[in-house]
Amino acid sequence: MKVLWLTNNLTPDHAMALGQVPSPREGWIPALAQALVADRRIELAVATSVRDQNWSSISVNGVRYYSVPQPKGKIDAHRLPMSLIAGYQRVLDEFQPQVMHIHGTEQFHGLLTGKGHIRVPSVLSIQGIIDVCARHYLGGVPLTALLFKRTLRDWVRMDGLLEQQVAWWRRAEGEREVFATNSAFIGRTLWDQAHLRRMNPSARYFHCDEIIRKPFYRTKWDIQRAWRHQIFCSSASYPLKGFHVLLKAVALLKDEFPDISVHTPLARFYPEARGWRRLWMNCRKMGYARYLTDLIHAEKLERHVVPFPYLDAGGMVEELLQARVFVLPSFIENSPNSLAEAMLVGTPAVCAGVGGVPSMVRDGESALLFPPGDEAVLAEQIRRVFVDNDTAVKLSMQAHRMAEERHNVSRIVNTMVEIYQAMATVNSNEEPAFVRQAR
Repeated sequence: MKVLWLTNNLTPDHAMALGQVPSPREGWIPALAQALVADRRIELAVATSVRDQNWSSISVNGVRYYSVPQPKGKIDAHRLPMSLIAGYQRVLDEFQPQVMHIHGTEQFHGLLTGKGHIRVPSVLSIQGIIDVCARHYLGGVPLTALLFKRTLRDWVRMDGLLEQQVAWWRRAEGEREVFATNSAFIGRTLWDQAHLRRMNPSARYFHCDEIIRKPFYRTKWDIQRAWRHQIFCSSASYPLKGFHVLLKAVALLKDEFPDISVHTPLARFYPEARGWRRLWMNCRKMGYARYLTDLIHAEKLERHVVPFPYLDAGGMVEELLQARVFVLPSFIENSPNSLAEAMLVGTPAVCAGVGGVPSMVRDGESALLFPPGDEAVLAEQIRRVFVDNDTAVKLSMQAHRMAEERHNVSRIVNTMVEIYQAMATVNSNEEPAFVRQAR
């Protein structure tokens, strides 16, 4: 069966073939591609819109990759450029897919099918849902911080936190149309199924979990190896991710645990800056980075926070093995891959009980939950993992067991192939038993 994927970002193989640096995001997409190619039941092609590239086609590691030229400027969801539509139609004409799988509802791809510009039986994977994330974007950051932590960069670009939230609301308009005008979706949690029902009650809902990157299957957390008071958090990029809540929790714990530390990659804050350099950074960095930096100084956390540059899969595994606890303080998530990776490795996890997280863990068994934004309860849950070896080991074992079952490669490949077969026979009256429908 010939299946065409539309993706928001270039896969690593595609990026390197074009001479570009691979994106660290969406690691589950190339993992699934590799598994489907190895299975041999699917002939796979992937199309991605790329700026400053001509239309092209290239085969790498058993996958046909198409580059579709993306017009300059922002794409108007209400009026897609004809050149863009023509580029994707050319892909269809050449590859002749029986099914199209669109990864994500956030970009314009779902409008190609929703508006009838291209006509192939299509299914869309739900990743995040901007419509909901926009509500939680500010993450409880106080109004005073929104106003007084704005930097010169924010004023010049008019791109502070408030403007960023407005931009998310605008993106959500196009996403709601994607949900309303397409008929089949793949999800993983009660949360995404509920919001699909809210926006499109008649849509078909298929459940299929995700394949995690290979290094996370190959290793197992050991309490003897982990640093007793070390925390790993995978994102401090914007308020929705809740890193400021974690900092406040660490401030409550640092007197009891003087060697407590938080490790996080891709951090934009700059607590090491002093004097004129600090003033310069306060001008050129984003307001949220300034807010985190000032919070670190105010709570005297400079020696307790360890920022890293980009971490590849191997680096993430090493951090998870060294950490006593993985913390997910986000204000909303669907099925975060960072949590799935931590569970597969077996690092004890403390998570905000938001969105699809309760579909991934059992509170008190495979993770400890806390109310979003509540630094006191977060601190107490971290403390439990620090002081009680039995709790830490129990959480590790149960999380690893759940994740191994949920992210079993063979099961996921079989389910995905069945979904594609169901979509290829979309006009058939007989529906496979595994299909879940959101009615």
